[in-house]
Amino acid sequence: MELKGKVCVVTGASSGIGRRAAIDLAARGATVCGVARRAERLESVISGLSGDGHSMVPADVTKKTQVTAMASHVKEVHGRCDILVNSAGIGGAGTFDGRAAVGRTEEVMKTNFFGALYCTAELMPLLEAAAPCSVVNIASIAGRLALRGSSAYAASKFALVGWSEALHFELAERGVFVSLVEPGPLPTEGFPMTGLVKDPLMRRVLTSDEKVSSAILDAVARRKMQRVVPRWYYLLSIARVLVPPVYRFAQGPLATVRKHRVPEDG
Repeated sequence: MELKGKVCVVTGASSGIGRRAAIDLAARGATVCGVARRAERLESVISGLSGDGHSMVPADVTKKTQVTAMASHVKEVHGRCDILVNSAGIGGAGTFDGRAAVGRTEEVMKTNFFGALYCTAELMPLLEAAAPCSVVNIASIAGRLALRGSSAYAASKFALVGWSEALHFELAERGVFVSLVEPGPLPTEGFPMTGLVKDPLMRRVLTSDEKVSSAILDAVARRKMQRVVPRWYYLLSIARVLVPPVYRFAQGPLATVRKHRVPEDG
């Protein structure tokens, strides 16, 4: 897919899926504006991208004023926005323990859901002006399948999935195509899943930054509403609806995956 002349804003670009997406978009000719909280890490990523004209904005997507400043930067420096990848996110493992869980849930919702909401809203004028354009929201299989021990994370991803699907139908007539990319378990810097990676059977449930980035490009090219990585995870969603006992049975093995998580996904 050729993206020469296109401007792509990628949040969470300092590491993980966001970093890989920025690299792959730039490799296809796009001009990338990377957004992340960690300025030094972000600068390292942006300076290493192929091509020129790229920029960066150190920003926290949970802060409205910083997101507004980011959108102003994109308008002033690039003058357009053809693709927005909302990749910034954090983990939220932990059982619901009453009042103590409220703050954790609010924090996760602010990044994983409201961060995407704020960025999309602030960049909407530029997106519409560049239509046809794309917004890709990085959700999770946890936005379809709620697992014990992940109520905050599941809530944030279920919210992102519902909001994104509604926008897909609502904004398409205005030339803004909203897509969801839903990865399965993914080893990251803060979430290495060492045990699963070494297990010859369980490592088959894992995906990678490269595969998720490829799914992002596919979603943009085909204007797809949903793209699951790996694809066979679709079967779990179907089982949840058609064969509930299978879904309930899967809670055991999938909960084993959750045990390898740390509080921050990055």
